[in-house]
Amino acid sequence: MIVAFEQGKEVWKTIHRRGGKDLFDLKEILLPEAFEKPGSYQYIWPSLKQGRDSFWEGKDEEGRDIMQYYIPQEMILHKDNADMKLTVASVGGTSLIQVFGTNDGQYIALRGKPSNGAVFSEAAFQDPRADEIISPMIRKTNGWRTYNSTPNGNNWYKQRWDLALKNQNCFCLLATVNDTYDHNGNRLITDADIEKERADGKSEDFIQQEYYCSFNQGIEGTYVGRQIQQARNDGRILRVPYDPSYLVDTFWDIGIGDKDAIWFVQRVGKEIRIIDYREQTGATWAYWARVFKDTEYLFGRHYAPFDIKNREKAGKEEAAKTRLEWAKEVGIKFLITPDASFENGCDAIRGILNLCCFDEVKTAVGVKHLEQWGRVWNKQEQRYTDFEKRDEHTHAGAAARYMAINIRKEQGYNVSKSSEEKRFKGTYRRDSGGSAMSV
Repeated sequence: MIVAFEQGKEVWKTIHRRGGKDLFDLKEILLPEAFEKPGSYQYIWPSLKQGRDSFWEGKDEEGRDIMQYYIPQEMILHKDNADMKLTVASVGGTSLIQVFGTNDGQYIALRGKPSNGAVFSEAAFQDPRADEIISPMIRKTNGWRTYNSTPNGNNWYKQRWDLALKNQNCFCLLATVNDTYDHNGNRLITDADIEKERADGKSEDFIQQEYYCSFNQGIEGTYVGRQIQQARNDGRILRVPYDPSYLVDTFWDIGIGDKDAIWFVQRVGKEIRIIDYREQTGATWAYWARVFKDTEYLFGRHYAPFDIKNREKAGKEEAAKTRLEWAKEVGIKFLITPDASFENGCDAIRGILNLCCFDEVKTAVGVKHLEQWGRVWNKQEQRYTDFEKRDEHTHAGAAARYMAINIRKEQGYNVSKSSEEKRFKGTYRRDSGGSAMSV
C-alpha cells in the first residue's frame, strides 16, 4: 500500500492524459487493498463500455493485456465476463472486484452494493450521483475512495478537488506533462507531442485541459464554457446585490410539464448584472406569481420565448388559452423574444458575456448549467457535433440565449440574421416559380 494512501481515506489525482492514472490505481491501490482485506471493491468508469474497453478487455500502450499482465494470475479465482466481476484471493478469504459505469443512469446499479473501497476513473466525466450512492457504505466499512481524472471545467470534480486540498485526511496530487517521466527519465508526453496535437487541429482549450490540467479553460464542446471561465478569472462572479434604483428584467425558458428557467437581470449603463436565477419543474403561473411577490425586486419587463403563444388548458372545464393569457391573469405580462436561429442566439450570448457579472450565490446553479451546456458527442467519429445536447443544462442555456437576443436587439444588432445567412441570401435566390434554388 502506498504511504500517501495510508495518510488518508481519500486519494485525489489530477493527472494529464496518458499519464498512467488507472494503471497506478490498479497496481498500487485496488489490488493490494483487495488482497489485504477481504471485501467488495468497485472499479467505476463514466460508462460500462469504457470500463470494458479500457480495463476488462484493455491493453496498455505496448499492447499487453491489462487483465493478464498486471494482475497476478494466481490471485484470480473466478472471472465473470458478462458482469465484469473478478473474484480474487485475499488474506483470510476472497474479494470481489466489479466494473461499474455511472452516466446515463448506470450509477443506479451501485445502489445496495457493499463497498470496502472504490476507484473512480476519469471522475470529472462521471455522474456525481454515483459517489453519493456509494458514500454511506464506504463510511459503514471504514473504506476508502480514490479519484483520478483530467479536468472537465468547473464541475463537481473541481469543487471536490478544492475541498480535498484543504482536508488533511485527503492526499492530492496534480501532475502535468512537465511532471511525469518513464523509468529511463524521459518525459511521457514531450513538447513535440503537444505540437503535433496542435497541428492535428486540437484547440488550445483541449490542450490546456488535457495536458496541463487546467480547470480554467472553457470545457471542450460547450457553448459558453470559456466565457464563463473568463468571468471567473476576471472576478465577475461575486456578490452582486440587488440595487433598488434599477428595475429587474426577467428572461425565461418555459417548459411544457418540464423545467422553467429564469434569469433575473439589472442593467446599469453598459453593465449587465445577473442577480438571480430560478428554475422549477412543473410550476404553474400562480407559483411564479407567488415567487415574484415574495422577492424584494421591483420588476420591469418579462421576456418569454415565442412558444408563449401556444394554447393550453388549465382544467377539463377550461377553454384553451395561450400561455401568454394565463400568465397575464396572474399579473405577469410578457414581451415576446424576437425570432432568431439557435446559432444566432449562441453568438448573442457569447457577445454579451464580457459585459455580465453574476451573483456567486443566487446564480450558482445557473452558472454551473452554462458551464456544462454543450453539444452532442459523436462516439463513432470522436468529435462534437453541431447539435445541442438535451439534458439538465438545456433550459438555463435557452433562457440565456433569449436574454442575449433581447439585449442585443436593444443594443441595435440584427439578431434575426447572421453574417452567414446574409451571405447565403446574397448568393442564392429562388427562381420565379418559387421552388428551386439557383445562383
